[in-house]
Amino acid sequence: MLSTIRLWLTFYQSFLLTSLVVNVCCFYLFVQLDISAFAALFWFKVITFLLTYFFINNYKGHEFYYYQNLGISKSALWLTTIVVESTIFAFVLFLASLLR
Repeated sequence: MLSTIRLWLTFYQSFLLTSLVVNVCCFYLFVQLDISAFAALFWFKVITFLLTYFFINNYKGHEFYYYQNLGISKSALWLTTIVVESTIFAFVLFLASLLR
């Protein structure tokens, strides 16, 4: 279990900075614009995640063999990433609503 988490973190490091920047932008915009910006922020997050997905699949696709050899499928990596990203996004918006 711990090795699986470590492998996922290794995978996640390749786009951690992008995720951090997008979440900080969403936080700032939600604080400034309140709930009226939720739909736009949601689609901004979805679009940036899809761009990240296509970038990683195209430019780092050969690295998926590494994870497959260690017993983690490509779909498991992305599903875990989607769940974590969604949770972080919800938490960021919750914090922004508290600061509002």
